[in-house]
Order: sequence, then structure tokens, then C-alpha cells
Amino acid sequence: MNRCSWANEDTNMLIYHDNEWGVKKFDVNDLFESLTLEIFQAGLSWQTVLNKRDAFRKSFCNFDIESISKFNDEDIERLLQNPKIIRNRAKIIATIENAKCCLENDLCQLTWQPFEFQSLDGLNNGDKIGTPDFVNDYVKSFKKIGFKRVGPTTMYSYLQSVGVVNDHDMNCFRHDQLIEE
Repeated sequence: MNRCSWANEDTNMLIYHDNEWGVKKFDVNDLFESLTLEIFQAGLSWQTVLNKRDAFRKSFCNFDIESISKFNDEDIERLLQNPKIIRNRAKIIATIENAKCCLENDLCQLTWQPFEFQSLDGLNNGDKIGTPDFVNDYVKSFKKIGFKRVGPTTMYSYLQSVGVVNDHDMNCFRHDQLIEE
């Protein structure tokens, strides 16, 4: 069975690839989790994030937006002392600020409305060509309403992870499956 080459790095990557990556998500907390994990991944490997995901869920109240929006300085310090997560002050603060933005804006609408709730298929055609131009406008719209640490690479990775963009390799078994869903 053919998979995207990165999926074969370890068991967690394989499971994530086969069951989650590129599957359409519409639940706001699921979207928020994906966005947050993509932000924490910046500069690191996705494998590192996956290995810490359960600790992130526990530390960030299962990515409950309302709970995270109430985090304060004590919570930030508590998170910075937790060796089970990625301890980056700027990313922790961004998560809290992004949760506050989600209270005022529907993350599902923000994510999917520009694409009329339809997935874009195979933008990379198996070629890693970088971030498509449309992502820059997308980033601007998120930043305009106050989202933090949502640059083009992070945002494109987010769109891939939540199914807006189906970038499974064309010969990957998941590519065609996701088109049919």
C-alpha cells in the first residue's frame, strides 16, 4: 500500500497519516487543536509534536477554547515548567490569545468559508513547491482579527491537516479516499 513518504517515519506518524491528516474537520475545538499544534510545531518535527500530543491535550484542557481563553500568568508559568510539552512562552501566549479570538470568531467559518466548505485537491501534485499564493491572503485575514503566530507555512500546514487541502501524494492510498469523503 502506497503512502506519503513521511508517514513511514514511525508508528505515530503512520497512524496520524492513515487516520487524521487531511480528514475534513469542522468541530471548532478540533480545528483549534490542529491550529495550536501546527503553531507549536514551527521549527520542530511533526513527530516531536505527535509524541507530546497527549500531554498537550492534558495541559490545554483538551483544547477547550473557553477554558484556555481564561488562562492567566500562573497558567503560563505552569506550562513553562511542564517538560512533557514544548515550552515556548511565545507559543503558549499565542495559544491563549488565539483562544480569545475564537470566542469572538467562528474558527470553522474562518477556516472553510473562503473555500466554500470544499477541499482543494492535490495542490502540490507530489512536488513540494512551497506555500501557494492564496495562503498569504488567508494569513492576513487571521492576523487582522488578532490571531498570533499564523504565518504562511504554519497556516498551510493547518489547512492540510484539517482537510481544506488534500496534499496526500497522488499515489498515496489516502488521496483518493479523501476525495470520495
